[in-house]
Amino acid sequence: MPEHDALVLSYSHLARLPRANDALQTLKKVASLVKPIMRARNWKVRELAEFYPEQQNLLGLNINRGAKICLRLRHAGDKNQFMPIESVVDTMLHELSHIVHGPHDAKFHALWDQLRDEHEGLVLKGYTGEGFLSEGRRLGGSRIPPLEARRVAREAAEKRRARPGTGSGKRLGGSAPRPGEDIRRVIADAAERRSRILKGCGTDNLSETQIRNISDNATKNGFRTQAEEDEANDAAIAQALWELVQEDKSVEYGNSYIAPTADNPTGNGGGSVIPHRGPGASSERPREPPGWTCSTCTLHNPANYLCCDACGMERSEMSPRTQQVKNNRRSRSPASQPAVIDLTTSSPPRDRQKPATTSRNSRPRVTSQEAASSGPQPQMWECSFCGTVMEKKWWACSTCGKIKDNSR
Repeated sequence: MPEHDALVLSYSHLARLPRANDALQTLKKVASLVKPIMRARNWKVRELAEFYPEQQNLLGLNINRGAKICLRLRHAGDKNQFMPIESVVDTMLHELSHIVHGPHDAKFHALWDQLRDEHEGLVLKGYTGEGFLSEGRRLGGSRIPPLEARRVAREAAEKRRARPGTGSGKRLGGSAPRPGEDIRRVIADAAERRSRILKGCGTDNLSETQIRNISDNATKNGFRTQAEEDEANDAAIAQALWELVQEDKSVEYGNSYIAPTADNPTGNGGGSVIPHRGPGASSERPREPPGWTCSTCTLHNPANYLCCDACGMERSEMSPRTQQVKNNRRSRSPASQPAVIDLTTSSPPRDRQKPATTSRNSRPRVTSQEAASSGPQPQMWECSFCGTVMEKKWWACSTCGKIKDNSR
């Protein structure tokens, strides 16, 4: 049962280069991987073409907002070596974003991030392209109703979700950091990959004439293949997996979630996650965790970290203490205001010590020296970070600013 509403109308590969058939299959594979994303926004590409430009860092072109998209499939300098499929898919998502936004501005990056997130969600559900289930099995046989195709796809995705450690694809941003791996190196590598794709786009680097000449050269040297009609069963399975991804997004964003459409391609996926508030939920903002924020890379670090865990920048001296004071003031209400403890001074004002009292009556005021010699000694606690001994009434260390571990 063919689907006549094709999303990619034709393919063009460089038939004179080695492994020409592999190039054509790669183009079809890339198109198949992004079709659910295109279908949700009613995007169409007339021609998806392979090109091998002389400019070695040029990875992709979008001509006339999707009329033609050119992708580099082979490594520069080695025509026999193909680039990783996830890298080509990321470039494809980048060029699809140019259907809506031309310049590389904030709106463009928000849409690109949204497309990458949606593709990763499909991969995690087991989607490897239209016509394949989670284990890579081709859906063959006779025609099946669309509802049955959706049920089969959902069942396969749920089984995949229940099995830990299964995965048929790779994340576009690279794999998660391994235990003991330097997180700063992981962040730097991800930023470098994103920068390489940005520099490999011809939108900002080439003139309209240069883009047109490169596109025409790819068409002249390419062999054009008319796209086959998509199977409706395959499209139904892809749609079912897409709906599972949207259900996950709806849970993540709550009632504020807006699904992407042709009129609103980004939806609200490029924004921040807004937690769902129930009828009795408080309107008060959640209390920020204690710690400090790096002024260079904006990473929030624990209070006992002396330098940023991501970029290595040293924290300012008052950062953790200032953050804790702000948290204390925000969490207290006027109805139950405890005794104010000043955490902004370099050391506790010991001359403010109140006289000890008994359950029967109050003792007359005595000096701190008399209290130290005649009365009981105040309870103390030791800072687990720098070893400074503090009185129990002080919650923060006067040396390093670390909050004590418990209330005892």
